[in-house]
Amino acid sequence: MRAVAWTLSPSAVPALRSLSLAARRRPSLAPPSSIVGGAADGVMGQALSLLPLPGQGQRREVAAAAKARPSMDRPAEEDPDLWMICGLGNPGPRYEDTRHNVGFMAIDALARQEGIACDRLQETAAVGRGRFCGKKVLLVKPMTFMNVSGEAVGKLARFYRVPPQRVLVVYDDLDLPTAQVRLRAKGGHGGHNGMKSISAHLQGTKDFPRIRVGIGRPPGSMPVVSWVLQDFSKAEREELDVALQEVIDIMRAVLTVGMDKAVSGIRVDRDGKPIKPPHSNGKQGSSSGKQGGKQGSKQKAPAAEGGADAAAAAQEQPDHALAAEQPMQKRQKQQQQQQGAPEQGSAASSAAAAPTPVAAGAAQ
Repeated sequence: MRAVAWTLSPSAVPALRSLSLAARRRPSLAPPSSIVGGAADGVMGQALSLLPLPGQGQRREVAAAAKARPSMDRPAEEDPDLWMICGLGNPGPRYEDTRHNVGFMAIDALARQEGIACDRLQETAAVGRGRFCGKKVLLVKPMTFMNVSGEAVGKLARFYRVPPQRVLVVYDDLDLPTAQVRLRAKGGHGGHNGMKSISAHLQGTKDFPRIRVGIGRPPGSMPVVSWVLQDFSKAEREELDVALQEVIDIMRAVLTVGMDKAVSGIRVDRDGKPIKPPHSNGKQGSSSGKQGGKQGSKQKAPAAEGGADAAAAAQEQPDHALAAEQPMQKRQKQQQQQQGAPEQGSAASSAAAAPTPVAAGAAQ
């Protein structure tokens, strides 16, 4: 057997002496004299395994910090100022522009307008935190696939202590024509698997608000699955952009004037002032409707002398037309009686003297 000679540099001698002293001060690491051979090696291996590996303490600190960070973000109690706005869709560029991803598109549009970054991954969802209409909002896009969207939504709602009444969900609806938008305070899932999953994970309740964006039914015999995973056409996309703005207007109304008024059609601007809704889901208020009717009648009144529009103008203001004609008939009748003319002549002359015969006849 060939002997190998090791040469130590003078600088390594002090290091070896310090290691030797350290080994003498730790007798528990030395193998007992009763154990020989492999058994001693095994005990030594067990003892050494109890020592921290290089970098293990640092990893523990990082893991502890990661666990502590969410607990610091979690509110100690329910915050009445906090809303969760969730958009449903499928993750990945393959589904980015499909009909089934209308909910994602709405969240992205709102995030762009309000400058909220949805760059935080929490509970398998992309989450953005910010303020909207003076309230705290969580913008949520579940990164699970559509059919299990409720897993992420339910976990986030419980973590942030948000009740179902303040979980607003945006999703696509086959039963509405393309780009039509509807707001409901509660309701069933309507066969939508994503909404079915959310209802199951929100303690089984259906009492949470939702905004439905129409995508229409597939043409002919096309399967529904193929239809919802198909991209919008260029013309449909233009209509959809208007619908997405309507969705944001509805969100603003819900957070500003409340659910009941928003469902009735009231919309507000960024300052919270009511505005006339230009969208299909909005309803014109009664006060503005009355004012519009008065203005319309004032504009149509001069057209009574034109002949073609006289009947329509008379229907707008029948009482005024009769009021203008009756005194004239009375005066003519009195003149005929004073002259001794027959009654029939009076009627004929009054009809001939009437300035707006078509309007008067239509009013009667």
